[in-house]
Amino acid sequence: MEFLETAFGHLAYQKYGNGPEVSLLFHGFGQNLKAYDTFIPLRKPNETFLVFDLFYHGQSSWKSINQKLTKEIWRSILIQLMEKEGFDRFHLIGYSMGGKFSLLTYELFPCHVKSLLLMAPDGIKTGFWYNMATFPGILNRIFKHVVFHPKRFFKTMEVLNSLGLLQSSIMKFVKSQMHTRTMRAQVYFTWNVFKPLQPDLGSIIKIIRLNQTPITLVTGKYDMMITTANLEKFSSKIAHLKTVELECGHNSLIEETAAYLKSSNDRNVLRSE
Repeated sequence: MEFLETAFGHLAYQKYGNGPEVSLLFHGFGQNLKAYDTFIPLRKPNETFLVFDLFYHGQSSWKSINQKLTKEIWRSILIQLMEKEGFDRFHLIGYSMGGKFSLLTYELFPCHVKSLLLMAPDGIKTGFWYNMATFPGILNRIFKHVVFHPKRFFKTMEVLNSLGLLQSSIMKFVKSQMHTRTMRAQVYFTWNVFKPLQPDLGSIIKIIRLNQTPITLVTGKYDMMITTANLEKFSSKIAHLKTVELECGHNSLIEETAAYLKSSNDRNVLRSE
C-alpha cells in the first residue's frame, strides 16, 4: 500500500506494475480499492495501474469535515501524485462516484488524459441522494437527522415500496449504504466534504470533442440508480463516444465490465490506440 501525504489528508493507493501506460482507477461510494480486483489481471506488461481509496473510504483519511474538497484542492493533490509517481499522461477508469472523480480529473487535466472508461458514472445526471445532501440550511439538517436517526425514514421507504412508489432495487441500495451508524456517518461526511465537486459537463463535452479523447461509457441494463437513458443527453453530444450496456445491475458493473473486456479483448477502451 502506498500513501500520498497531503495537507488535507492522506490518500491511499495500490500500485500495480511499472509500465509507461498509467491508469488511475477510482471506486464507487462505500467501496475501497479492492473493488477493482477483477481489473488487475487485465493489466499488460507496459501498463501501471494506480488503484485508489477515495477519502473517507478504505485507508484514506480526510483531516476535517470543515474543509471541503474543492476542485483546486483535488488539482493540487493530483499534481503531487504525478510528481511522486513520475508520470504526466494517464488513462482514467471510474465507477459510480469514481466516475465523477474521473470526469473532474479530465476537466482539470484534459491535455494529460489519454482515455476515459466510465462505468455508470455519477455527476452526469445528479440523483436524489446527492441533492438531499446538498440542500441548504434546515433541509441539510433534516438530511443529517435521517442519516443518524434512520428508523422512521426506513419505515417510510418500506411503505412507499409496498405501494409501488419506490423501486425495490433503490431501497435495497440505500439500506446497504446506511446499515450501521458507521456507514451512515460515512454517507454524511462524504457527501458534505465532496459537495463542491460538480463536473462542468458543458466544458467537458467540448474538450472531449475537440481533443477527440477516446471515451467509453458502460452501463447496466438492470441498473436503476444510473440508467442508460439518464446518461443519453451526455453521450449523444459526443459522436465518437462508445457505449456498452451489459446484462447486470449497478452493484456488479465493475466485475461484469472486467469480464466483458477479457472476453471481447476490447482493450481499446482502456487506452488510446
